[in-house]
Amino acid sequence: MKRLSAVTVLILTVAWFAASQTTEQKLTGKNLKIKQELIKLEEEWHNAYVRHDAEVLERILADDYIAVYSNGKSVDKAQSIEDLKADKSIYDYSTPYDMDIRFYDNTVVIIGRTKDKWKNQKGEDLTAEYRWTDVFVKRNGRWRCVAAQVVRIPTPPKS
Repeated sequence: MKRLSAVTVLILTVAWFAASQTTEQKLTGKNLKIKQELIKLEEEWHNAYVRHDAEVLERILADDYIAVYSNGKSVDKAQSIEDLKADKSIYDYSTPYDMDIRFYDNTVVIIGRTKDKWKNQKGEDLTAEYRWTDVFVKRNGRWRCVAAQVVRIPTPPKS
């Protein structure tokens, strides 16, 4: 009887620990592979601005893609690509980080942050940080971003 009680306690303890794990800790197998694939896509997307590589946006953005910026402007895939081509800034980096990835069948929501450093057309050195949400849907075996919202994080006032 003691042995049965000990086994029961062990099973309940393991079940409790498994249930209390965070989403991040539960990622295994398929979801871990998807997470790695999507992080790579996010990095490619951000690096496309550094390299002014419109092909990357053509590949990652869905045809029905829509983005909303902090100024209230919304753009589609074609406008996003045109904006990238027209951008004359010289980027040192555009680095995505702090990504929280949520899985919903064939849809994934990613909330992350980005740090950018660049020179504008006037040659001024600029930096900015953004908070964003991207929604990816798996279509025909490939992840495509269908929606994004980007908000610039205000720079703290200098003391």
